Amino acid sequence: MHIGEILQHRIAASNSDNLKRQFELEKAEYQRNWARAVQFFQKKVNEDRKKEKMKPLPFMAIRTKLEAVKEIDDLRWFYTQCLEYQYKKKGNTFSKCFWGALKIK
Repeated sequence: MHIGEILQHRIAASNSDNLKRQFELEKAEYQRNWARAVQFFQKKVNEDRKKEKMKPLPFMAIRTKLEAVKEIDDLRWFYTQCLEYQYKKKGNTFSKCFWGALKIK
């Protein structure tokens, strides 16, 4: 092998390692943003539970329900749907929409 070929292989290997590292960093950042979105759901659900004098739910209870929704944009859409439902008619709550939509039939 020539020195030029060895250097090319090393450069290619270091670039692929950098790409892998960049992908892992982006993945971690995405997971943090997804968890932040779940916290918005947790806050709204626990506000409703507080009004009904129920104890608040932990993060994992809400996260488990939302596990199937992988995309942050889908979480945003679902959140706005629950907010719209809450203000549509008196007696509707964010929690009713949340639990009703995620109910297993």
